[in-house]
This record gives sequence, C-alpha cells and structure tokens, in this order.
Amino acid sequence: MILKSIKIKNFRSYYGEKEFTFAKGLTLIIGDNGDGKTTFFEALEWLFDTVTDNKSEYNISEKRKSELNVGESDEVNVSLVFDHEGEMELEKKFRFEKTDSNAVLTRDYKFTGYDSTCSERVSRDGKQLLEACFDSVIRKYCMFKGESELNVFDNNTALKTLVDTFSNIRQFEDYVTLTEKFEKDSDAVVTKELRNDKKQAQKVKELEEKRTRNAIDIQNVRQDMRNQEQAISDYSTSIEKLEQNQEACEAYQDIKKRIEKKRADQSRFKAMSTLDYNAQLLDEYWILRSFPNVLMEFQKKISALSREKRKQDKAETERRAIEKGKKELADSLVGGATPLPWYVPDEGTMQEMIDEEICKVCGRPASKGSEAYNFMVNKLHEFLLQTQKKAEKSEEEKPYFSNNFIDELNRLSNQLGGWSQKEIVKLATDISDRLELIQNRKRDLDKATKDLQEAEDEKARLLIQTQGLSEDMLDKGFKDFKGMSERKNRAEIRLTELKHDMEDLEKIKSQIDSEFDAIEPSNGTVKLYQRVHSTLKYIMGSFINAKERNIDEFLTMLEKETNTYFEKLNENDFRGEVRIIKRADGSARIQLYSSNGTLISNPGGAQRTTMYMSVLFAISNITTLKREQDYPLIFDAPTSSFGEFKEEVFYNIIDNIDKQCIIVTKDLLEIDKDTKEKKLNQEKLNQLTCLVYQIYKAPNYSPLDLSTIQTQIIRIK
Repeated sequence: MILKSIKIKNFRSYYGEKEFTFAKGLTLIIGDNGDGKTTFFEALEWLFDTVTDNKSEYNISEKRKSELNVGESDEVNVSLVFDHEGEMELEKKFRFEKTDSNAVLTRDYKFTGYDSTCSERVSRDGKQLLEACFDSVIRKYCMFKGESELNVFDNNTALKTLVDTFSNIRQFEDYVTLTEKFEKDSDAVVTKELRNDKKQAQKVKELEEKRTRNAIDIQNVRQDMRNQEQAISDYSTSIEKLEQNQEACEAYQDIKKRIEKKRADQSRFKAMSTLDYNAQLLDEYWILRSFPNVLMEFQKKISALSREKRKQDKAETERRAIEKGKKELADSLVGGATPLPWYVPDEGTMQEMIDEEICKVCGRPASKGSEAYNFMVNKLHEFLLQTQKKAEKSEEEKPYFSNNFIDELNRLSNQLGGWSQKEIVKLATDISDRLELIQNRKRDLDKATKDLQEAEDEKARLLIQTQGLSEDMLDKGFKDFKGMSERKNRAEIRLTELKHDMEDLEKIKSQIDSEFDAIEPSNGTVKLYQRVHSTLKYIMGSFINAKERNIDEFLTMLEKETNTYFEKLNENDFRGEVRIIKRADGSARIQLYSSNGTLISNPGGAQRTTMYMSVLFAISNITTLKREQDYPLIFDAPTSSFGEFKEEVFYNIIDNIDKQCIIVTKDLLEIDKDTKEKKLNQEKLNQLTCLVYQIYKAPNYSPLDLSTIQTQIIRIK
C-alpha cells in the first residue's frame, strides 16, 4: 500500500481544498505550532476511523462556516488515493448547512471506496475497502502521534498481538490445545483400564498416589515460580522506569532541595523585612543622628573655656603675689627693726586707756591732746585698720573661680568623648545601615520568591517530561531504588531455587510416567491404549516446544531487523545494540545495551526515538514479508527531543530507506534575527533529498478569532 495523494477540504483549519502528493520515500511536512501539523494527522485518523460515523461540527472549518449565509451549505471532505495492487481511493465526507447565525446542521455522512483494479472504477463500501487494504491491526503499527506513542511494547498485550499478527503462533496454539486434550483423555482411559486390572491394581494405586502428590507439588512450585516471575517482572518494570528517569529522579531531588531552601529563605527574609525597624530607629535613635557635630562643637567651647580659666587664674595669682610683696615692704621700720604686732594691746585695752587718758603699759598719764594720747588714738586706728585688712586679706585669699562649672563641663566633655563618642557616632551609620538592610532584605525576599517560583516551574516541567511518574513516584523511586534491586535479586535467587525444585519434580514425574508405561496390562487392548497415549504425549510436547521456539525465532528476527535500521538511523554515531527482552508475564520491553553487555538505561532523546523508530521499520518490513504488501509509516512530531541532532542527515537517511514515510514536524525552522519570525533553514533544506512541504497560517489572522485561521501549503522541493 503506497499513499499517492490526499485532498483535505474544509476540515478544521484546512479552509477550502488543499492537496498533498506523497513520495515513495520520505515526505516531510514542516510547520510551526498551530499551523496545522496535527490537524493533517487527525484528518488521516478521521478518514481511517471505522468505529464511529463522526460528522461532528468540531471538524468543520470555522472560516468556511462564518462565510455561509443562513440556508447555504458546503461539505467536509477527506479523500486519499493509494496504490494497492492497483489504484484505490477512500473518501469520507458530510455536508453542513447554516441554520441560523450560530448553528449548523450536519447531514449526508458518507464513507466510500473506489476500486480501479478492474477495467473500470468500481464503488465499494469505504470500511470494507479500508479493512481489506489497511486493516486496524496494521494501522496500529503505522500511525504514531508524538514521541510517546513510538514504543509499541508499552503494554502487556503488545507482544502477543504482534506475534499473533506476524507469526505462525496461532496454529501452534490450536495444535497445543488439541493435543493436550487428546493426551489427557488417553491418559484417563489407560489409567482406568489399568485400575481394573486385578494384577496391577495395587501398583496403579500406589503410582496414582505418587502422581497426585507430585502433581500438587508441581502445581505449588509452578505457582510460586509464576509469583516470583511476576515479582521480577514488576520490579524490572519499576526499575526500568526509574533507570529511564534516573536523571529525572536526581533532578527532582535537586529541585526539591532548592525549593525547601528557597521557602526557608523566603520565610526568613519575610520575617526580617516585616520587623518595625523604622519606628524603632526613628523613635529611639534618630534624634542622635546630629550628635557627632553637636559634641564636636561642645568640646571646642569647653576647651576654649578651660584655656581662658587657666589664663585668668594665672594672672590673678601673679597680681596677688605682687600686692603682698608691696605691703610687706611698706610695713617694715627704719633700720630694719620689727614693730610690735598690731593686736598688742588689743582693741578693748586701747579704748579703755584713751577713755581714762592714761597709758597702762608704762603707767604714765596721757592727757587728751598730748603726744602719748595721740599715740594711743593712732594705735587704735591701726588696730581697726588691721582688722579690716585682715578681713580683706581673708577675702583676697579665696579662689578666683569659686565654683567648678567649667571643670564639670570639661569632665562631661571627656565622658561623652572616647568610647561613648565612638558608639554614638556609629548611630548615624547604624541607622542608615539598618534602613538599607531592610531594603536589602526586601530585595532578597523578592529574589527568593522569584527563585522559588522558578524552581516550582522547573519541577512542573520535569513532571510533564516524565509522563506517568508523579512526585511521589520520583521521590519514592529515588529512595527505594536500591531496595527494589535487592528485592529483585532475592526473587531471582528464589526463582533459580524453584527451577531446580521443578527439575527434580519433573524427573520424579517422568519416573512415575515411566513406571506407568512399564506396567504390563493383561488386556492387549490396554497395551494399544498405552502406545496411543505415549504417541499423543510426544506430539503434545513437540507442539509446545515449537510454540516457544516460534516466539523466540520471531523476536530474534525482529531484533536483527531492528538493529539493521538502528545502524542506518545512527550512521557515524554511537548507537549500542537494541534488544527485545521477553518478560515472564508474556510482555516484552525494548532495551539498549552496549556491546560489552552494559545496559544503557537512560539513552538520549534522539537515541531513544531512533531506537523505537527502528523497531517500527523492522515491524513494517516483517509486515511486508508476511502480507506481501508494503505499508507507509506516518509520524506526527516524532523528533521533538532530538536537540542538536542533525535533522537533514536523519531525514536523508530515512529517505534512502526503502520505506514510504510521512513525517509532520517543526524541525528545520529557525528564528529570523531581523523579523523575529520563524523561517525555514535554507542551508539545511538544500541538503535534503526528500519531498518537502511547508504549511503555515495565512497572514492577517486574528489571534482571538478562530474563524480567521486557515492553513496554507506550499511545496518547497
């Protein structure tokens, strides 16, 4: 079956009629997100849908619908021309009529096939023609949407379906079932006849008891083996998922730690930035911001006052010393004699002698006006003068500065200076620093919040990439990986022990069967039954072995074909070796190994994709051999994880493989530095040998109005 062309009319974004023709090798359809890549793929899916008569309004072009007046109609139509021992065509369509401004009516659904293998074109039922040429089982291995669907062994029934479809296993299953029934029936007949033979009845009874015990033991061991095999399979599946997502598990743990740290930072910075620092600083410390300047001015004034005090005190001391010297000189007598003290006689005695006009010192009279009387008057006057001078002298001997205000101010200046001054001077800087600290903590809070959101977003992206794995699975898998491996190892050891037990039980069974076969019946007819039973048992064993061998041979052939394509798709690059591992539960898994036997548990995106695509090419090749017909492979965005993989090399390799492929992708698009819009990479495009289409949204569309969207197509080469 080779696809030749497809016409899509009014199907969603494909407004009007658009046509693609296909190469026998690779046809590449390139478009950006929203340009109609997936719609192209879904148009084919809609055409190949044989289960439902889908004439949903959802499939109608919104642009065409908006153009219709009430009562007018048009049709949705997808038609495919292909070659299958002659040219064939499938056409699916329905009409739609606008009934009011917001509603349409769909009708006249038709799915028609056209066969041109004869001399004239014959109309056939579309479902029947599709199933005859491209049945649902084959389609399952030909159409793939996205990378997640490329692994055809992602469920437990995939291997059985594949083997049933592309091998001779079914006929062996029928033979095994039939011969098992014959063997069981013949064994029952032989046993019954021997039980009725009186000579052999006791021995038959003993052997039957042994056989029953042996059968129970075999059944128990076989059940235990199945349990261990299932456990190994389950552990292997879990370990495989964890190995495939080992980087994701480690990345999740790293992200989880960062989230916890950022949350702690966020809480800490929030607490620090919400403290009422402003009120505390303004209320308690702000008034001291100007203290350094005030203190400096204060210390200058106190220093000046101290200097002035010392200067005046020194001058006063010098003046008093001069005055004292002058007086001592004035009081001295002629000839250097020393006068009597001024207080001899005292004031009372002198006044008494003056009043009585007699000198009581010498005993002579001293009348008023006499020289002696005048001497006593002068002496009294001197006494009074000396008393006054003494009082004045006492006054003069007082300190010049009678209080200590300046000294106290000087001590205060010294106290406010030194360490206290240093601490207070720091307040201005401290206030500024603390206010800046608050702003810094707020900035830290904003950054921590932003970092936390980025970490949360990174975790969300990781969970999207690891489809099927939840946070709990990533977390638990990281912690339990070692435990799973140990439990799997224990189950494998136990399974080995059970296999040895089963071998011993099978030997016992064979011995019992041999003893049964060795019994010589009295009746010749029973001997014939014995020979028939032995023959049927041998035939049954042969078919069972052939069935298992057929599965093994099929998987070996599939592996060989897969690695042939895998080598081509990874030309001049490391690739490893693909192996298809059969599991105990009958399923299979695709794994990549190094030639030295090391499992490559987490291959890169391009390597994994080419591995799965190689299996699909191999299946397609086997299909061709089995059905004597080739079938196309159709992919929607299978290479989104290729990264730096060289697209032009990859697509040329596929184009050179003798297989029709249709791939819709956004590869080979790049951002134009000038216009900032997507454009084709002409350098890579020129290196392609395949047929290439570009699809794009017609310009001047409204980002908010679906009815303005229409897909345009252009053949590039």
